[in-house]
Amino acid sequence: MPWKYYANIIDIFKNTSNQLMFDIFFVDYKPGQTEEMAQALAKNPQVMFDYPMETSLESKSSILNLEKRIEILRKFKLENVEDPGDAGRTWLKFPQPPIEPVAEKASGLGFANIKKDESGLNRRMPLVAKLMNAGPLRETEYYPSIDLIIACNYLGVDVKKDVEVVMGKHVKIKNIPQKTLTHFDRKTLKMETKDIMNRPNETREVIIPIDADGQMQINFPGGLYSFRAHEIFEAATEWNEETASQFQNTIFLVAMYYATGAGAAKDTHLSPFGDMSGIEHHAAAINTILNQDFLFELPLWGEFLIIIFVGMLAGVVQPRLKTWLAFLFFLAIAFIYSVGTLINFSEFNLVHLYPTVILEQLFIFIGLIGFRILTEEENVKYIRSTFSKFVSKDVVDELLKNPDNLNLGGSKRDITIFFSDIRGFTTMSEKMGPEELVQFLNQYLSEMTEIIIEFKGTIDKYMGDAIMAFWGAPVPLEDHAYYGCAAGLAQMRRLATLKEEWKSLDLPQMDIGIGLNSGPAVVGNMGSSHRMDYTCMGDTINLGSRLEGTNKEYGTHIIISEYTYEKVKDRVIARELDLIKVKGKTQPVRIYELLDLVNEEDLKLLRKPLQAN
Repeated sequence: MPWKYYANIIDIFKNTSNQLMFDIFFVDYKPGQTEEMAQALAKNPQVMFDYPMETSLESKSSILNLEKRIEILRKFKLENVEDPGDAGRTWLKFPQPPIEPVAEKASGLGFANIKKDESGLNRRMPLVAKLMNAGPLRETEYYPSIDLIIACNYLGVDVKKDVEVVMGKHVKIKNIPQKTLTHFDRKTLKMETKDIMNRPNETREVIIPIDADGQMQINFPGGLYSFRAHEIFEAATEWNEETASQFQNTIFLVAMYYATGAGAAKDTHLSPFGDMSGIEHHAAAINTILNQDFLFELPLWGEFLIIIFVGMLAGVVQPRLKTWLAFLFFLAIAFIYSVGTLINFSEFNLVHLYPTVILEQLFIFIGLIGFRILTEEENVKYIRSTFSKFVSKDVVDELLKNPDNLNLGGSKRDITIFFSDIRGFTTMSEKMGPEELVQFLNQYLSEMTEIIIEFKGTIDKYMGDAIMAFWGAPVPLEDHAYYGCAAGLAQMRRLATLKEEWKSLDLPQMDIGIGLNSGPAVVGNMGSSHRMDYTCMGDTINLGSRLEGTNKEYGTHIIISEYTYEKVKDRVIARELDLIKVKGKTQPVRIYELLDLVNEEDLKLLRKPLQAN
């Protein structure tokens, strides 16, 4: 765009209180146009220009009159700078100010560079550039950005005298004069007066937090078109002094959306609100300074404490919850932290490392799921290998659905204990050879075991020819006493069939005795570090064992205690035998002979899977 249009804009605003800043680099001489710009600038002392800071020294030698331009630029060099421990980082190499006719008449010169962060976003605006070996004596020099220049000119302070910089901490604009501005308030629809400082204070200072790169956080008021915009060509050709005088104490930023020259590119940068033009980034930065609406970052130690605390909280709580509750806990933490972050930002301008905590929580939850998948696979293998030989498949399936029922550390359960023993086994074994005896015994134990498993019982152990089993663990069974009684009766019926088979094979005849007792017992994994068994112990077990042996005295096959009888008395046929004194108990125990079930169909029903009963 020809410079005469820019000169027209400068001329139009010459008699107003408005300030102009050209975000257009006047770094090359243009015959005729240069003189036109210089004449316009001579009439308007409220015009500022920005320029690029180069990041490489390659082009330095090819720039015409660079040293003269830099000497003019030093009028705006920052003088009151502290750089403790040389904390300020250097990322720019040398300035390329506007040509002398433009620079000499400018009311301010500042660099325009924008630096993206690691994510590719532009959240910050550089206010101070540190240039190593840049001075006449190769000393370090510090230069202000155009945003800082504009803020100082608007507030009426000298950037060389009234700006104090501590690299890595702050930029302090001080000695701001007492000055009021008249403006039209859109809320009251009246002309109002206000202090030139948006938030006046006694010290008349504005303190801007910066990092080691000299950058401040931009508090964006919104995305695209958050600031009122006008067409350059329209202003240059259709506006006049009367139009310009309608604006008072206004900052006009003049820019091109497209860079000119070969390979023209759009001057846009990615902000938290999406793509925005470079001039809108500058406008947002200036707005942040003049409104004193600065963003503050939570210190790293504060972020670290939050990460540690929330991480420990999740690490302690989530493993104790079921997966769906752990997921709700993750969502709750994410929601609470998000709300807290939003409140801190909106009310206190405090910026958190928001994604860090959320990602931490997500990783903890994913890690928990992964750990549970791995350990549950091991638990499934363990449960199947441990219990499939001693309980029915549907009991194992129920156990896998509800692994909480399996408290391997030991728990108190209400169970029914079962003991059976072959009568006269010693005499019988003397009449049989070892191989024949083992084969005979294995057949008997297999048949009896199958019945116990069919009736949802758990085989505890084999003790020679004796069997110990129980109902009610590891899967709770409401009718454990009835299942135990039905299993005992089914065994007696099966034994009668086996005896007929053995008789035809000329094998010894045998009989068994069964004892059943119900009550509380401790159930769990017991043993040593070398071998563990899932078993039960307690007075209930001891009484069940004694009842099995009592069959010999009464000539019976199945004896149940009064505790078992009370649970099944309406569903079984039983005969009261006696009131006996049992070792370990102060009160005598009433015992019954179990004869049959009231409902024969129950023998079939109880064999069905648990879900079908």
